[in-house]
Amino acid sequence: MVIEQHPSLHSLSVEDKLQLSEELCLDAQRNPALLERVQQRLQEYREEPDGGIFWDDLKGKILSRRKVA
Repeated sequence: MVIEQHPSLHSLSVEDKLQLSEELCLDAQRNPALLERVQQRLQEYREEPDGGIFWDDLKGKILSRRKVA
């Protein structure tokens, strides 16, 4: 994961993390390859909406990894 390569991201406030995610979304609009990947993921979701996992499950997995590390 990218956050593992940049440990300082863990220390960002919630507001800064939200700002970063907004900036990444704006970057996707200017980056055709990234925009294509986002559109592909959206299409995959539309074709199989039950193929993913719930946010609470993902969050639990992420937090459990942080406790082990």
